[in-house]
Amino acid sequence: MRILTLLPALILFTGIVSTLASEPTNERLLIAFASLRAEPLHPTIYFYEHDGKAAGKIVGKIVPGDKRSDHHPSLSQDGRLCAFAAEVVSTVCTVECWNRDTEKSLTLTPLNKSPNAQMAPSFGAASVVCVEAWNRPGSPGRWDLLLYHCEKNIFLESPNLNTSQFDERKPTLSGDGRWLAFTTNSHADQRLSEIALYDRAAGQLVSVPNLNSQFMESEPSISHDGRCIAFVTDRLGGQGARDISLYDRQTSQMVALPGLNSVGQEQSPSLSPDGRFIAFVSERLEGTGERDIYVYDRDTKSLLPLPALNSPRDEYDPCVIGLSSAMD
Repeated sequence: MRILTLLPALILFTGIVSTLASEPTNERLLIAFASLRAEPLHPTIYFYEHDGKAAGKIVGKIVPGDKRSDHHPSLSQDGRLCAFAAEVVSTVCTVECWNRDTEKSLTLTPLNKSPNAQMAPSFGAASVVCVEAWNRPGSPGRWDLLLYHCEKNIFLESPNLNTSQFDERKPTLSGDGRWLAFTTNSHADQRLSEIALYDRAAGQLVSVPNLNSQFMESEPSISHDGRCIAFVTDRLGGQGARDISLYDRQTSQMVALPGLNSVGQEQSPSLSPDGRFIAFVSERLEGTGERDIYVYDRDTKSLLPLPALNSPRDEYDPCVIGLSSAMD
C-alpha cells in the first residue's frame, strides 16, 4: 500500500479553521444511538437532542422492522438522514437510510445487492456514505469499503483503498468529504489492528505518525476538516482495559482528555464535526445500564448530563452532530 506524505498546509483542505481550542458555547447537539430499552432482543435507533449544557430529551426513533436489529447509526451533517445497519433474523445485514423529515426509508437497492453482509455506515459530505462489505461480488475480497451516494443511488470511485489480502473496516468520513479513516489489519507484526487514513482527493493513503502503537487501535471517528481522529486503544498506560484517545494531525500528537476515561471499558467514540464533543460508550460501574452513552466536552473538560438518554438496558453506537453549527 502506498503512502502519500502531504504538506502540513494541505491538512485544512476546505480552509475551515479547526476548533481544537474553541470558545465555550452552548451548542445544540443531536445524538443518534441504538438501544435495547423497548425490545431486549432487537435494538432500535433513537434520536436525542441536547442543549449542549444540561438538558436533553428523546425526539424520535426509526420505526423498527419485525424482528429487525438496527444499530450503528450515522447522521448526515444536517441531521436529515440517518444511515444504519439493519439485520432481520436469519438474513444478512444490510445498510438502510432513514429520512427524519419524511419518517420514511430511502431505497438503496444497488448498495444492498449482495449475498453477503454490509454494515457500519458513515456519512460524509452531502449524502455520501461509506460502508464495510464482506466479500462483495466484484470486490477484492474479505472486508472492503464502499463509497455510495444514498440519494443518487450510485457508487463512487475509491482507487488504491481496498486490498485483497487484508481487511478494511469501521470507516469514518470527514464532513468535507475528503478524508476517510478506517481500521485495518494490514501490518504483519503483533498489532491486532491499526488505523489508516485515505485521502479521497489524491486517491492514496496518508501517513499518520505517532497514531498507532504496538497494541490495538480501532473504531476511528474523524472531525469535519480531517484534523482530529478519536479512536479506541488498549495500549499500555490507560485507565481501563480499553480507552478513548484523540489524535491531532496538525501536531502528530495525542490530545489530553482529562476526565473522559475510567477503569471500565470505553468504546465507540463519535467526534462532533467541530471536534469539541466526543460521544462514547462506557461500561463504568456508576452507569445506568451495562453499557451507557456519555458525551465529553473538550472545552469544559467534563461530561455532560444526559437526562433520559440511558436506560437500565444497553445504549450504544452513538453518533453526535452539532445542530446549531451544521455545515453544508
